[in-house]
Amino acid sequence: MKERISLWQLFLVLIIFLVGSAVVVGAGEEAKQNYWLAELLAMSLGVIIVVGYFFLLRRSAGKNFFELIETGFGKWVGKAIIFFYIIYFIYIAGRVLRDFGELILTTILPLTPVEVIPLVMSLLLAYALYLGIEVFARMTEVLGPFILLALFLVGVFLFIGGDLEFQFLLPVLEDGFGPVMDAVFPTMVTFPYGELIVCTILMTQTNHFHYVPKVGVAAVIISGLLITYSNVIQIVTLGVDIKVRSNFPLLVAAREIEVFDFFERVDILVVFILMFGIMVKAGIFLYGGVKGLEHLFKLPYRAFLFPTSMLLAFFSVIIADNIVEHYEEGLALVPYFLHLPFQFGIPIVLCLILLIKQRMSQSSAGGLDV
Repeated sequence: MKERISLWQLFLVLIIFLVGSAVVVGAGEEAKQNYWLAELLAMSLGVIIVVGYFFLLRRSAGKNFFELIETGFGKWVGKAIIFFYIIYFIYIAGRVLRDFGELILTTILPLTPVEVIPLVMSLLLAYALYLGIEVFARMTEVLGPFILLALFLVGVFLFIGGDLEFQFLLPVLEDGFGPVMDAVFPTMVTFPYGELIVCTILMTQTNHFHYVPKVGVAAVIISGLLITYSNVIQIVTLGVDIKVRSNFPLLVAAREIEVFDFFERVDILVVFILMFGIMVKAGIFLYGGVKGLEHLFKLPYRAFLFPTSMLLAFFSVIIADNIVEHYEEGLALVPYFLHLPFQFGIPIVLCLILLIKQRMSQSSAGGLDV
């Protein structure tokens, strides 16, 4: 029996997936005080991306992304490409888990071995997904609104405490659009909007597929506005060079909260935001990986969950020796050598192939009718 999720569940999963680690880790500091403007531009491109993915899925009704790859590229080439997508999804899930591990190690549990946190989180994700994607989506449906409320409250408390300096947002476009475009391409487009490529698997598991583009566009816009809101909070609290202050600027901003000399040290809100965002984001990437294995080996994806989750924990540990190397790799290598080919290159080529095949089949059918 094929698992199904509702459009509302898909909507919340997409929002939490996109917000995920983006609001805490962030990217695109090249734009400086125009960080928020770069995010709005990236959000606009994200709308185009999600519509493009839906256009690709429509090329063959009822087939998921992996089935489309095999249809377009053929059996053997398609299987090879699917295998590389599986590695890509598990690798990105490992990077997401490493983000969470670094946050916990640097803020809450500095004496904990680096291997423990990814291992525990991977087992938790495997258990949640073993119960089914429907259960995973319902978990997001229940906890997702609390994540969004917690993010909103961070800004409210900073405003009440008088910690916001809005002059840090000026001057707007002091150096023109150059720094903004450098921030947007490719980093802010690929992270997080291009990562929606893994969510194409969920898009074909909804009750009403024809409403998916509306749901996707709405989720991208709301997520983009939430990330922009987070960016503004970080800039007006910490100043322009937010990454100089910390690798987790929203966490540092939350530590500035002090309301009525009583309500303070609410950085646990940020940890809560990241923890659940990581669960959803890494969980969806893990789900994408095991669904690919399900397609290749014709076995239920649950058979691969726990072994793959152990591989995921292993990847997240060996991915880098320290946090500096982790972020350098994420900003310098991953967008160009992984994100661009897997998020845009292969899907565009696949779409062109499917369109050509569709046109040829229509021409053949027309010739037969004549």
